[in-house]
Amino acid sequence: MLITAIAAAILSNTTPVPATTAPQPTAPAAYDPRVCFEQRITGSMLPIRTCKKLSDWRARGVDPLAKK
Repeated sequence: MLITAIAAAILSNTTPVPATTAPQPTAPAAYDPRVCFEQRITGSMLPIRTCKKLSDWRARGVDPLAKK
């Protein structure tokens, strides 16, 4: 009987939980693809592959998508 009274008191004093809003989607990031260069070193059978984002290559002064 005491447990029922305590449970009733707890349930009657609860405050409703406010509904949470869904997180707002952020703007999609600008597409910045990865671009890889492959170098063949004389005397080595293994090529060296260097991959960076396109913006990183352009910041270094290299435009890998430019027509030659």
